[in-house]
Amino acid sequence: MKSMTTKLMMTAAALAIATAVAPAQTFKAEIPFAFQVGGKTMAAGNYVVHASYHQSKTVVLANDKAKQSAILMSGPMTDPAKAWTDKGDPVLSFECGVGRCALARLWTGSEKPVMTFPHRGPGRDEHASYTEIRLTKANGD
Repeated sequence: MKSMTTKLMMTAAALAIATAVAPAQTFKAEIPFAFQVGGKTMAAGNYVVHASYHQSKTVVLANDKAKQSAILMSGPMTDPAKAWTDKGDPVLSFECGVGRCALARLWTGSEKPVMTFPHRGPGRDEHASYTEIRLTKANGD
């Protein structure tokens, strides 16, 4: 328990530093399934998502109820899919295989490129599917 509290405090401190240095966009997402991100499994639930396109291109995911958080650095940036730009809604995209999903991409719904995140793909006998979760702007942004 003490270790979890320490990790959450460190995440909060890193987030405070990141938001002081570079403005971040803040969103909320209801993710109805467990998923892999940054080498760990995150619980289903309500998440606050902070995305910074400043030099480090980072994302912080935080689920207060589950006491889980993750800080991610984007891999290569890509262009958003036409369907995404047509809708204009910010989105999290998960690549799913048998029994698991992993965060693959994030788009903030602006002119910004899509952030991509390294993740383990499906096995060679698995068929990958993609699940998209719409983000909503958090109050104050």
